[in-house]
Amino acid sequence: MNELGIKHHVLTIDNATFSKAITLNEATYSIGRHSSNNIVLNSQKVSRNHATLLRRTDVKNNSYSYWILDGDLQGNRSRNGIIINEKKCLVHELKHGDVIKFSADLKAKYQITDDDSGILKNSGNSILESSRATGSEDYSKQTLINKETLIASEDEIPNQVEKLDNAELIRLTSVADLSPQSIIEIDLHGNITFLNSQALNSFKNLTRKREEHPLLEELTSKVTAEQDILVRELKINNQYFRQTSHYLPENKLIRSYIENITDYKSIEGKLFIKNSLYKTIAQKNTEGIILVDYGSKRILEVNEAVCDILDYSQEELTSISIDNLIFDKSGILKNLSDIVAKETLFVEEYCLCKKNRDIVTVSLYIQAIEHQDEPTILLLIINENNSNEQDLQESNNVFAVVPKPIKFLEQLNDAIKNAANHDKLLAVISIKINEFPVIKNSLNIELSNLLLASFSERIKSALSSGDTLVHWEEDNFIILMPTITAIEEAAKVSIRILDSLAQDFKLKAHQLHINVKMGISIYPQDGDNIELLLKNADIALSRIKNTSDLSYQFYSENMNSQAMVQLKLEHFLHQALEKEEFVLYYQPQVDVNNGNIQGIEALLRWQHPELGLVSPSSFLTIAEQTGLIISIGEWVIRTACRQNKQWHVEGLPPLKISVNLSPLQFKQPNLPLVIKEILDETQLEPQLLELEISASTVMQDIEYSRGILSQLQDIGLHISIDDFATGFASLERLRKIPFDTLKLDRGFIQNLTNNPQDLAIVSAMVVLGKGFNLRIVAEGVETEEQIEILRSQECIQMQGFWFSRPLAAEEVTKLLPFTKGNTELLPSHRENSEQ
Repeated sequence: MNELGIKHHVLTIDNATFSKAITLNEATYSIGRHSSNNIVLNSQKVSRNHATLLRRTDVKNNSYSYWILDGDLQGNRSRNGIIINEKKCLVHELKHGDVIKFSADLKAKYQITDDDSGILKNSGNSILESSRATGSEDYSKQTLINKETLIASEDEIPNQVEKLDNAELIRLTSVADLSPQSIIEIDLHGNITFLNSQALNSFKNLTRKREEHPLLEELTSKVTAEQDILVRELKINNQYFRQTSHYLPENKLIRSYIENITDYKSIEGKLFIKNSLYKTIAQKNTEGIILVDYGSKRILEVNEAVCDILDYSQEELTSISIDNLIFDKSGILKNLSDIVAKETLFVEEYCLCKKNRDIVTVSLYIQAIEHQDEPTILLLIINENNSNEQDLQESNNVFAVVPKPIKFLEQLNDAIKNAANHDKLLAVISIKINEFPVIKNSLNIELSNLLLASFSERIKSALSSGDTLVHWEEDNFIILMPTITAIEEAAKVSIRILDSLAQDFKLKAHQLHINVKMGISIYPQDGDNIELLLKNADIALSRIKNTSDLSYQFYSENMNSQAMVQLKLEHFLHQALEKEEFVLYYQPQVDVNNGNIQGIEALLRWQHPELGLVSPSSFLTIAEQTGLIISIGEWVIRTACRQNKQWHVEGLPPLKISVNLSPLQFKQPNLPLVIKEILDETQLEPQLLELEISASTVMQDIEYSRGILSQLQDIGLHISIDDFATGFASLERLRKIPFDTLKLDRGFIQNLTNNPQDLAIVSAMVVLGKGFNLRIVAEGVETEEQIEILRSQECIQMQGFWFSRPLAAEEVTKLLPFTKGNTELLPSHRENSEQ
């Protein structure tokens, strides 16, 4: 075999006089007498379209092969047929050494070899011609991902080829490799049954991810016999695809055709933003719009506001140059060149000439755009000295608290860049006032503008300081939330907006109630550019029916469900303390040398009557974001201290109890005072309480951490650093932090037996901890092998499921008297911990 392990497929055609070999690379070859064939045979005894070669990829055998069909793919057979190894065949998978007889005087030999140079060198003058180059892509170089996926494999074809249906034959052979589109077939259980070469090349991890891949996600549930077609657009690795899926009842399969539409989406997005921008600004009847051809400076289009400001007709303006309107031509011409070159927005006051040559001073917003594929200048005119200045001021009141659309687009673009650089989320909320044309018709202009201004004020009252509101169109406002940590924040803002609109608007003699719909898009899930985020927010808004009770919706259906769950959890969480739904569980920390329990960690759980036992990972983030963690954290410390004191009163040996502090708790300057009050209240000795803080929290502000931890140690508390080795950047910083216990992160413990690097890190941390005279505890110990490795590294205090699951207080009370001097906990507890 050659160095690359590549097999060459060679077809040598000869008769008594001539011989010629051709290396096969392409997906299909037509063979026959007519000159349109890929391989032309110069023999009158051969049919015009005698045979067809088809390449078929076989993932099972990590190879590909060629099949030969009698005639062409339209079902036309040859006159004489094809004879393989002295046997007449309709279709045959070629094997090394097969002899193909096209006619009495013309035959061919098929060979698979590591090196085709010898065969090609020995072939003589040709009786054939090939319209294909042999240097095309070598498909044998493909890395075939999943050997359970069949690409028209041999198992799909019966031994008796004559029984094979023509349509099925074409499905398994010609369509797959001939199509420029990716083709995927799955059965109704989601198993991939068919991929063509394009699909393999385009989606290399498809067979590995299977149903988790976006192309296959929810496909079996959405395409059924009742709903037999699905068309959807997907974003995969920064490319956009349109997937068209059909249900094939005769095969009980789902076939998908996938088209790459990335270029189309880019063009569509650019057109959308340009059209939206022009449409939006054009509707503001107090602002003038002029489109100017950059090359000739000729005015292309104007709106009526320009005509009103300059006393021209539209026909007159589109027949002259922008030079005719500018009083100081030199300044603006220079700025136009800079704007086009740098693609920036320019804002400045200019003097324009009216038709009667009077001068009017305006604020001019200038932006370079493309119009009909030509560089074009957009000029937005704000008339500061209009004779109807009072009317203009009234009509602009609605914009006094919101930026102009152009400015908003700049802010959105900057926010996207910032989110991308810092791996953050942002939200765009599109708000539409229901039935606004009807409302507007019932009011005069003054009251309409007053209503919109009041509406804007109420919306702004529901926003945070960093959020931006823009009046996008007549009945449409848009909100930018430039930095959010979770999608629920957008849902909360939407709810606050609805609350702010609950009261009627009172406008002189009118009293109006305003209803709205809101669509939400999230960066980067719903779009990574201005066009997609605005468009998808509008799409989400359009999905809300006028008769629906729903007033806001995310573009992503999954986000709708996620937000509803999170908001429901938050609602329940606000009541959990009052309803006494929180409970503490306790997990022992064991000295493996003598079996003694050296300490106990208190772990928070939420027992909700409807949701059951809720995992901390499901609610602690919400508690942190809402600030509820402060009161919840105090309850945890108080309850743990009270329980530890109770064990002491009952005659059990004194134990150190460890309680986790959240980042927000740790940042409270009054934390030492709160802890001292709890100790006084529960009468627990300070040395029996240990506060556990994560390394990453401590590292956020070294000076603050050193100060607050010193105060806590002065009270007599012990300090433990959790998730050690993941948060500290240097030993120099570590030396500045006062603490007593070092906890080895469970992530390192889990991989001790199969990752030498993790073992090296744990070993180094143990040595480091002993050098600092610290108590060392390994958390997350689950196997006997981990225990022995840790023991060999002289780490003897451990906690984890191997010893005990977290226990209720009553179970700990029963357990403690039996563990002193035992090398392991009671079997019943360890057995339960493994369940």
